[in-house]
Amino acid sequence: MVFISLGTSVGIIVGQLLGADKIEKAVDTDRKMIVFSIISGIVIGTIMFVLAPFIPEIYKTNDAVRALATNILKVGAAFMPVYAFYHAAYFTLRTGGKTVITFLFDSCYLLVVNLSLAFLLTRFTGIPVVEIYIIVQLAESLKCIVGFILLKKRVWVNNLVNEI
Repeated sequence: MVFISLGTSVGIIVGQLLGADKIEKAVDTDRKMIVFSIISGIVIGTIMFVLAPFIPEIYKTNDAVRALATNILKVGAAFMPVYAFYHAAYFTLRTGGKTVITFLFDSCYLLVVNLSLAFLLTRFTGIPVVEIYIIVQLAESLKCIVGFILLKKRVWVNNLVNEI
């Protein structure tokens, strides 16, 4: 929820600057907000990583399930900065009107890459579930790379108000 909220704030603040034709201020503000989002991801990820062994203790289950939950929470915590970056990057792209790109990476990528990869790994390999989770999360790195390239190329820098 934190990263979706931060992404929404990127969309609102940067969108207002783009609409006011303050292009360079929008680019600078976007960069700062993305850095803030990544730092938030590091902080939240660190807290989550530290608390991971304690969270499963609130549930009435066996030790094996608690250990599995702890490991999955730790993996999720380690990927928090990645989640933070790609949420902020894709909300930035949406702000500049690149909704097709974000649709492809939000929905299509999930269906084609993540679900297919998870399905194939669970059905046709003997890889343990935590390692499968890591592999599927690493597949998200491609979204970060593409997002970074698109941000660097400034394809999102569009004043949609002037285009109407």
